[in-house]
Amino acid sequence: MMITMTRMKYHSASCGLGAALSFVICILSSSVAFTSCSIDETNYSSLDQEIVYPTTAGFNGLVEACYENIYYLYGKMDGIDLMEMGTDLWMNDGRNGSHGELTNYNENLNTSTGVVRVVWNALYGTVAYCNTAIFYQGRGNDSTRLAKVAEAYFLRGFANWHIVENWGGVVLNNTSVAQAGAVERAERATEEQFYDQIISDLKFAAENLPETQGDRGRVTKYSALAMLSKAYLQRTRLYAEGSAERKQYAELAYETARKVIDAKKLYQSDATQSGSTKYWLPENNKQNQENLFIEAIDHVNGYNPEWWNRGRSRQYYQMAISSAAQNFGISSDGWRYGRANATVWRPTLYLLQQCFEPSENTPDTRFSDSFYYKYYIGTKQHVISRSTWATYGKDVSLYNTRRPASYTITGNVKTALDLRGTGFNFYADNGVATDAVFELEDKADAMGCFTPNWDLDSAWCAQQKFLAAGPNMYMDKVGDGPDKKVGGRAKNSNFRTLQPSLKKFSCVKYLHSNQECEQDIAIIRLTDIYLTAAEATVISGQHQTEGLQLLNAVRRHAALSTDADKMEVTANDLNIDFILKERARELCGEQWRWYDLKRTGRLTQSYLSEKNPFITIFNQRHLLRPVPQEFLDQIANAEEFGTNGY
Repeated sequence: MMITMTRMKYHSASCGLGAALSFVICILSSSVAFTSCSIDETNYSSLDQEIVYPTTAGFNGLVEACYENIYYLYGKMDGIDLMEMGTDLWMNDGRNGSHGELTNYNENLNTSTGVVRVVWNALYGTVAYCNTAIFYQGRGNDSTRLAKVAEAYFLRGFANWHIVENWGGVVLNNTSVAQAGAVERAERATEEQFYDQIISDLKFAAENLPETQGDRGRVTKYSALAMLSKAYLQRTRLYAEGSAERKQYAELAYETARKVIDAKKLYQSDATQSGSTKYWLPENNKQNQENLFIEAIDHVNGYNPEWWNRGRSRQYYQMAISSAAQNFGISSDGWRYGRANATVWRPTLYLLQQCFEPSENTPDTRFSDSFYYKYYIGTKQHVISRSTWATYGKDVSLYNTRRPASYTITGNVKTALDLRGTGFNFYADNGVATDAVFELEDKADAMGCFTPNWDLDSAWCAQQKFLAAGPNMYMDKVGDGPDKKVGGRAKNSNFRTLQPSLKKFSCVKYLHSNQECEQDIAIIRLTDIYLTAAEATVISGQHQTEGLQLLNAVRRHAALSTDADKMEVTANDLNIDFILKERARELCGEQWRWYDLKRTGRLTQSYLSEKNPFITIFNQRHLLRPVPQEFLDQIANAEEFGTNGY
């Protein structure tokens, strides 16, 4: 069934734990990303939950509400801050100082930090909804209720996993306030107690969820098995290296991951496209064989939380086009690249040159799959002025001798009207006529800016009509040896704003505006689980032949079939450091990196400062996030509960 989302008429109740402690359950709202054809739009807001939730429609609405707060974690800035930043892959070099708290661990990180509060509330809001669904699971007599409540078990396990990884042993809340009422005092649980509950919830979900769902976005048996394998692997961090417990949970992670791997298929590479490239094709976004858990977005009617205001992640990783690149014809309001009005993060030199191979001729397609580094102009023509030519280090003698046409870049752009009905991008498909232009990429001469991850010869750059700069020009390399190039601000201020831009969240088919993108967002995908299994074999010391095969399967997936053999690695590469780089190549920007570094013991001052020049202070306190002041103000034992040291 093709899913169209509807706003069911329930009363809004988006609550975090602080609110839940004094929360009297009201009829839940849901602006969720899928619907069931059986759900009507009866207004239940004046009815008691004891009447509503035993009904099929009421219970379905309650389960769907369990998904709601996930939409404030993905495609939004807040989840990125806590899950992806403060790592070796991304840096904030002062372009947007309001995000230094979690990206650079600066002194402003405290119990009042806004994004910490937002994520805490979203996760505990999910737990509150799920607890209520679990409480009411036995009140109805429809045959689908067990599978539906299994969705709530999955989402509670998923939310608690993020809670314990960010805040450690805080409140483990498994009782609906519909049953227990308001609570005034908060008690901390241990991290092991959290993981016992997470694993129990995910096992229940895996046993009771169907293998497929008719509605896009609902979790399945394989969603649960995938998350369970990740939970087992993450739990290994609680135990000493080489200990029986650590090996036991790694073995469980491997066995569980294999159940997913053996049931699902990767896209196969061929001579023209890698499997990785196929994964990111716009036509595969809404029905993708490698996705295991997604945030499904309604691209037809906009029935989402915040309606069309989705998919803004691409803005935050964007090159600041309005500074240098627009002088060579790149549009600062371009649809393809995204409106660059909220640029925050840029890739580290470590990601660009030590994780990705810094070569134009690499067999690995993942850098080009993941980043814009060829920018095409957003006008029919752009004339480069003589002053611009000189400012950016171009060979002025060429300007004096060439005809004026030589300084003009001819674009290849189409309007919404041009593209309407072609299926090329969503705003045209939707019949929204605008005067905006869309930058096409099928004409090499239309390129206005080139920012690859390999170093460029400055003399060659000086002779190109387009603006060209490699990391040796748009970053300042510091230190000795390949492992000491941390890369700060470029010495030449004219190049400081240049960078490759993450394009994973710029699916051109589903652009709704130059800020909003209605693409589905993958939360867990199959290559992640291959790498989870491979890492588990390193920790357990078992199945290492299979672990190497899985690692190589991901690498072959990232090359043309004619180049796949070049991607193979040996048993010497089956180690945590190599797998972490492989996870960076595969999953950068997908909100797993902070957890990866925490699991593998790489959240340390020595590791981070070597990879990221803007992380200058990291201590043991930063392994946990501050407990939000909003929550502490609502409990009677705030001093006893604590702030995680902030």
